[in-house]
Amino acid sequence: MSKQTHRTCVRMSAEEYSWLMERSRAAGLSANAWLMEQLAGNRPIISRNGVMPDFLCLLNQKGREINAVARAFNSGYGTAEELRQALDCLKDIAQAAYEIRKEGFTHAP
Repeated sequence: MSKQTHRTCVRMSAEEYSWLMERSRAAGLSANAWLMEQLAGNRPIISRNGVMPDFLCLLNQKGREINAVARAFNSGYGTAEELRQALDCLKDIAQAAYEIRKEGFTHAP
């Protein structure tokens, strides 16, 4: 019985898939096993110093607020004020991402 409980989908072009299959065959592994091995050895290190934890908390908080507004609109009860609230959340996220990039985190969302 497999211990794995999660599944993910990776979309790729035919050329990328061919490349994946070449690498996995060369390593003597299935494509999945080769990808998992690559993930284990090549995990990105994200600095959590300075402003990064605050940024991640902000993303979490604002994301929840935006989702609440989306749920209201999906239910047919959204208001213009809620839409403005979601827009303000997006502005806060954009400003925070700009500040993060100024700190040297060039790949911040």
